[in-house]
Amino acid sequence: MFFIYASGSLFVYALVSKRLASTPFSGPMLFVAAGLIGHATGVIESIEIVESPIVSLLEITLALLLFTDAMKVHVQPWEADALFPRRLLLIGMPLTLIAGTAAAVLVFPAAGFVAAATIATILAPTDAALGHAVVSNPRVPIRIREALGIESGLNDGIALPVLLFLIALAGAEEGEALWSLFAKGIGIGVAVGLILGLGAGAAIRLARRKSWIGGAWTQIAVVAVAFVAFLATDHLGGSGFIAAYVAGHGFGRIVGEIDEDSGIFAEHMGTGLAMISFLIFGAYILGPNIDSFSMSTVIYAVLSLTVVRMVPVWISMVRTNVDVPTIGYLGWFGPRGLASIIFAGVLVEEAGLIGSELVIGAVIVTVTLSIIAHGATAPVAAERYANWSESR
Repeated sequence: MFFIYASGSLFVYALVSKRLASTPFSGPMLFVAAGLIGHATGVIESIEIVESPIVSLLEITLALLLFTDAMKVHVQPWEADALFPRRLLLIGMPLTLIAGTAAAVLVFPAAGFVAAATIATILAPTDAALGHAVVSNPRVPIRIREALGIESGLNDGIALPVLLFLIALAGAEEGEALWSLFAKGIGIGVAVGLILGLGAGAAIRLARRKSWIGGAWTQIAVVAVAFVAFLATDHLGGSGFIAAYVAGHGFGRIVGEIDEDSGIFAEHMGTGLAMISFLIFGAYILGPNIDSFSMSTVIYAVLSLTVVRMVPVWISMVRTNVDVPTIGYLGWFGPRGLASIIFAGVLVEEAGLIGSELVIGAVIVTVTLSIIAHGATAPVAAERYANWSESR
């Protein structure tokens, strides 16, 4: 019944998607609502999500989105304007982890440091898909759009080794050193991503030159490369999400020169899977855990989406001569979405963390508020920021 309901929801949304694009009602918001309705009415059957293929569906969805987002990154602007994403990742990200941990210690004093750090780590990655207008509006300066896109593409790979380290601590296991987890997760991800992305791109280019492959299969091949990059890296113990992003960038750099439309099918497929993922969140995660909303979790969620995100972004932009509206734009649009949901699933699968229910509750509430707040403000904020930028 789930697949019938999900397919029907996709069809109904497709009928009015263009009309809704300029309204505060984003796709993720509506699909979460559809999931909640399906859960409340019993149309969607209850299952144990961790023991189902649903977690795998969420993972490959995020991998495909990362791959297609990376394909669209313009190489020259990134190389010329690497300052923004570099500062967001190397300064803003660590400060976000510290600020998120401090906020969790204050709001949840009984949880302990490890649980507080786990909450902060799960909620550190951003999800550009939740504020699609923010990174897709062509009137917004490209360096700003790509800074947010690159950040969201890479920060989940940075957060994952930290999460695994915290899981090892929580389970009182003899875990690897944090630097080792970083080196393994990121190193393998980057290596596999580069090899597969550049290798597959070169193969497609050769096949196109010899007329062995047509446009349709070029687009199908994009999906295959994205999935192989993620699954192979995950099998080797690295960050599949980092691999998907790096592979997408390398692949797009080669194939994009001969076929700018090669990623269209994969991008549309990723969009559809993303909407189903948010329906899954509403039906199987938010619906059964609606009691996660409490005064403390709501307070933390608000702090996470504002102070914990925006202050580190402001600090990371010190001495860059960036205007206040730009800092506000970069700081506010750090939505929490699929990566946080998936990391929460990793926690449930692999850890016996004391206070894990509190951790999951904080994640659920923060992601829910982010879906509403960032989805509702993205179209208007993108237009207003674009107007301001063009008037300078």
